Amino acid sequence: MQPERAERIANLVEEAFELEGAHRTAFLRQACGNDVELRAEVEALLQEKGRADNLMSSSAAQFGAELLCREAATGGLSPNEMLGDYRIVSLLGEGGMGEVYLADDTHFCRQVAIKLIKQGFGTKEFVRHFRQEERILAALNHPNIARLYGGAVTQKGLPYFVMEYVEGIPLENYSSEHALDIRARLGLFRKVCAAVSYAHQNLVIHRDLKPANIRVTKEGEPKLLDFGIARLLDPTTAETDNLTIVATRAMTPNYASPEQVRGDRMTTASDVYSLGIVLYELLAGKKPGLRKGVEVELQRLDAELDNIVLKALRPEPERRYSSVGQFSEDIRRYLAGLPVTARKDTFAYRSSKFVGRHKLGLAVAASVALLLIGATIVASWEAHRANEQRILAERHFEQVRRLANSLMFEIHDSVKDLAGSTPTRRLIVSRALEYLDGLAHDAGSNSALQRELATAYEKIGDIQGNPYSANIGDTDGALTSYRKALRIRESFGPSAFTTDTQMELGRTYRALGDIMDLKGDVAQMIRNYRHSLQIFAQLAQLAQNEPANPAVQDELARAYETLADGLGRTANSEAELLSDYRKSLAIRQELLRQDGSNAKRKRPVAINLMKIGGALDPHQPEAIASLRRGVVVLESLAASDPTNGRARHEVGWGYKQLGTAQLAAGDCPGAVESLQKSLAIRERSAGVDPQNAQASFDLASGDGDLAEALTAKGDPASAVGHARQGIAILTALLSTDPTNTICSRNLAILEERLGDAFARSGANASAPTAERIHAWSDARGTYEKAGQIFLNLRDHGTLPPADADQPKKFATRAIDCQRAIKELTAADNLH
Repeated sequence: MQPERAERIANLVEEAFELEGAHRTAFLRQACGNDVELRAEVEALLQEKGRADNLMSSSAAQFGAELLCREAATGGLSPNEMLGDYRIVSLLGEGGMGEVYLADDTHFCRQVAIKLIKQGFGTKEFVRHFRQEERILAALNHPNIARLYGGAVTQKGLPYFVMEYVEGIPLENYSSEHALDIRARLGLFRKVCAAVSYAHQNLVIHRDLKPANIRVTKEGEPKLLDFGIARLLDPTTAETDNLTIVATRAMTPNYASPEQVRGDRMTTASDVYSLGIVLYELLAGKKPGLRKGVEVELQRLDAELDNIVLKALRPEPERRYSSVGQFSEDIRRYLAGLPVTARKDTFAYRSSKFVGRHKLGLAVAASVALLLIGATIVASWEAHRANEQRILAERHFEQVRRLANSLMFEIHDSVKDLAGSTPTRRLIVSRALEYLDGLAHDAGSNSALQRELATAYEKIGDIQGNPYSANIGDTDGALTSYRKALRIRESFGPSAFTTDTQMELGRTYRALGDIMDLKGDVAQMIRNYRHSLQIFAQLAQLAQNEPANPAVQDELARAYETLADGLGRTANSEAELLSDYRKSLAIRQELLRQDGSNAKRKRPVAINLMKIGGALDPHQPEAIASLRRGVVVLESLAASDPTNGRARHEVGWGYKQLGTAQLAAGDCPGAVESLQKSLAIRERSAGVDPQNAQASFDLASGDGDLAEALTAKGDPASAVGHARQGIAILTALLSTDPTNTICSRNLAILEERLGDAFARSGANASAPTAERIHAWSDARGTYEKAGQIFLNLRDHGTLPPADADQPKKFATRAIDCQRAIKELTAADNLH
């Protein structure tokens, strides 16, 4: 039975149930017409609904006996029985909600698993919920999640899911049989975390995580099974009481979180708890004990592993890891010998970890520690002497002030361009924030100090998540830091108005716009960029009768460029965008004319040339010529400073811009060559600093760009490999920064690139029919996934206006794929 017919039946049952006797009979006669089968199904379900409504007036024993009799009567599925295109092979297992069968897909010649749901059917709410979940779950496309191919309803009104059949053994059995060590087990577990985190990003929780639902294939890849009982995370999603009952039963008590056992609302923290149980059992070989009913009692593993597991298993959801991504990240930190967040953040512990990895900095670290300890001892010893206490407090305040500035503007800047410096930068940010927040509390009305604080907060925001510099991928933290800086700068009165303070305010608005761009808030992004431009334009206007201030002119040029970048996220802004780029280029060319030997003046000119070339119609000769000029300048700058990682990164960006334009102009070989150069540079950047979120993001984008060009050139097989690599990178980034809209959008684009490659293979008339059908099926799945990501962005209010038609576009592509499958299948049957 198709879902559309099931929904019609459910609607008829709801309407007919409100009627009695002759009125119900007349309604059914008119609604069902000559469809005898339809009327029989409706009447059968009306009887079921009547029995359900009598539940509250029946004894538990009476109801249980009737339920067992009805389930025995409905029965399951028999070998060789056909369920649509699926031939039942055997029963694989039974659970609280139903039964799982192995079946042959006669249409695609593959084996599948079918989960037959035997409870909760027969109501309009259930059918609507079933269809909604089917759509959401079918869109999950992750290498460590068993695919859901679809669902329907049996002739008896029982819904069923059709899923990928995973031939493997349970996680704990695999680990024991292969004698995996701790590191290997943790590596497997992190892959499971990546799958769960990916589902959470798509607003789905698993609800029944346990070793039996995690199978490991012969290739050693874990596969997460049974998302058929998943519940949507969107808090606006209503559930009927009946659905809540079904969901409550769909759990395994030994792995269920305390809130799930109590029947409270579940969140992603519930899956974190279940994963904690799975991890402990994977490492210790047994389940944790219980103390006081809810707190866990563990056999000691390792001090840090104990703390990681205990944090995941805390009874209060808010005290667990805030996401599965953070849980996995702590395990990664343990494996890398880095401090874990689950451990009490003592100075000795952090210092021992830091010194172990940075022995050359031991003397500096010891000096800082002695300074702080000494200040503390002296302050305590002199506490009874008020005057000396004041002197010591002022001295300590000044020491902390100098230390915070040293961390941000000396120590950080000395390591920021070094390969692999991200962990050190993350530790610097953590320490500096502690100092700055304390200073902000004690700073009072000291305007000089307030300016220092604002600048320091802005610097921290850059390190945390600014997309135009190497960052640690914390966009939420960056937004908080920039807002702190803005509050301080806006608090200054007219007496503090100077060119410098206004330029600082303009930069802060620009930084806020950068983060709003990442968050997908296009309106706020443009508002902040325009405010920044207004400030620099006013400064330039005030100085028009004086010799031009190069710093003001440079910032004005950057403000025009940044606004043009932002307008690229909006619809119908091409004219203003190109005009702003040209204004920026004119200012920078004049600055270069005044100081032609200054390499810092050459770089922004090259960047402007690249952006103008990218904004023009690629078929115009000026477009490619402008891009090539920009690349030549960027190459020369990088060659003159071979240790400058940023300069090499910009060369990679330049080749990306050139390759994109070449592809749009129809020069596929030229595009592939340029994009391969871009990708090679990005691979080196990401390789030397794997924790640099921006470098990883750029690498994923490079894989997607090259995949598109390879498909256009006629090499879809190579395109598939690059697209999948990019998808894996972005999925990992989103697990630690799920609110990053730009990352989500690029993931959808990469899914599109993958779908295009599959579609190109499916359109290959010389390939075997079975391969073409499989390729079209893969293309349909990836297009549906891309469309779902854009739908999620729209539902959260973060879909850029320029992408408003994307969900419709991908829905159409999925339909085209299905049409191609049907045509190939029909032609194959004729032969």
